[in-house]
Amino acid sequence: NPESKQHDLIRENIIWQLVILLSSEQSTLELKISCSKALWKLAQGSVSNCRTLTETKGMLCLATLVAKEQGELRYNCIMIIKEITSIAESDDGFRRSAFTSSSPAAKAVVDELLRVIKELDDTKLRVPAIKSIGSLARSFSAKQSRVIGPLVARLGNTDQDVAMEAAIALKNFVSTGNYLCSEHSKSIIEFEGVPLLMKLLNSGDKSTHPHVLALICYLAQHDSNSNVLIKAGALTALQTIDPEVITEYRELETLVPHTISKLQSYLTVEQQQTESSTGIKQFFTKQSKAVVATIGGAMPPLKTRRIQQFLKVKCMELALISVYYLKKRLVIKEPAQKLRFPMKPHISVLPKKVNEDQEADQAVRAMQVAAEAYAAVLLLSIRCFVT
Repeated sequence: NPESKQHDLIRENIIWQLVILLSSEQSTLELKISCSKALWKLAQGSVSNCRTLTETKGMLCLATLVAKEQGELRYNCIMIIKEITSIAESDDGFRRSAFTSSSPAAKAVVDELLRVIKELDDTKLRVPAIKSIGSLARSFSAKQSRVIGPLVARLGNTDQDVAMEAAIALKNFVSTGNYLCSEHSKSIIEFEGVPLLMKLLNSGDKSTHPHVLALICYLAQHDSNSNVLIKAGALTALQTIDPEVITEYRELETLVPHTISKLQSYLTVEQQQTESSTGIKQFFTKQSKAVVATIGGAMPPLKTRRIQQFLKVKCMELALISVYYLKKRLVIKEPAQKLRFPMKPHISVLPKKVNEDQEADQAVRAMQVAAEAYAAVLLLSIRCFVT
C-alpha cells in the first residue's frame, strides 16, 4: 500500500526497529530475511523512507550484510541499496546529502557494490549492483575513476544482461546531463572500453545495441575521443545501423546523425575513402551471410528458382534500406526499378536447378556464391546512388 508506507510511524519508528533487528546477532536468519524484505518494499519509490535509512545506520548495516551474508539475505540487501540509489538518481537533494564523498556509509556501500561487480559471478547480484553504480554516476568526482574500470570490464561479460546494464550505467557517466561527462569519457577510453563496445555491436545480443550505440555517440561528443572511435570502426557502425533501431529508440534519432556528422568532420581524405567503401562492404557481407544462414537452415531441398527469388527480394530490401539510410532523396519505387536491371545477368548465370540428391553442403556453397553475386551487384548499385 503506497500510502501506508508514507505514514509517520513507518518513518519515525518502524524502519529503525527493522534496521536494529537486521543488525542484531540474536536475530535468526529467517527473521533477518523477513526484515530485509520489508525494508526493500518500504524503500521502493519513497524518498522519506530512503532518507530515514541513510540517516540511521542503515547504509553501513547493508554494506556489512552484503559483505558477510549470502543467498536471499544478501540479495535483498542489494535490492534495498538499488532502491535507495534509484531515488538518489532522481532526487538531487537526497543524492547530495546521502552520497557525499566524505560519508563513510556511502563509501562502504560503493565499495561493496564494486566488489560484487568485480568478484561475484552471479548475474542476479551483478545486475542490480551495476544499476546502483549507474544511478550514482553524478555523485562521483573525476578522480574516482575506480568505479569506471569494473563497469568497462563487464562490457565484455558473456552474460548479455550484465553487458547491457554496464553499457546503460556507463551512459549515465558520459551523457550530457553529467557535468563531468568529458572526464568520465576519457576514463572509458583509457580502460579500453571502445574495442569492447565494438565487439558487443558485432557479436552481442541485439537488445544491447541501442544502449551501446548511445554510449558510442556520447563518447564521440568529445573531440579528443574521435580518432580512437574512427579507428575502431565506430563511424562505419553508425552508418550501417538498421533504420528500425533508430526509429524504435527516440534517443538515437538525433544522436546518431549528429555523431556521424561530427566524426566525418575529423576524417582525413584517406580515411574518408576507406570508411565509404568499407562501411558498405561490411554491411552487405554481414547481410549476405545472414541470407545464406537462412537458406542453409532450410536446405535441402529448395528449388533454385525459389532461392533466386528469395535472394532477389531480400537483397532488394537491403539495398532500399541502405539508400534510405544514406539520406538520398530518392523515391523508393525508382531505385527499386533501377536495381532490377543489373541483377538480371547474375540471375541468368546461376545453375538452372539444384539436384535434390546433391549433398547439403554443396547446395549451401552454391547459394553462398549466389548471395555474394547479389551483394556485389548491390554494392555497385549503391555506389551509383551515392555518387
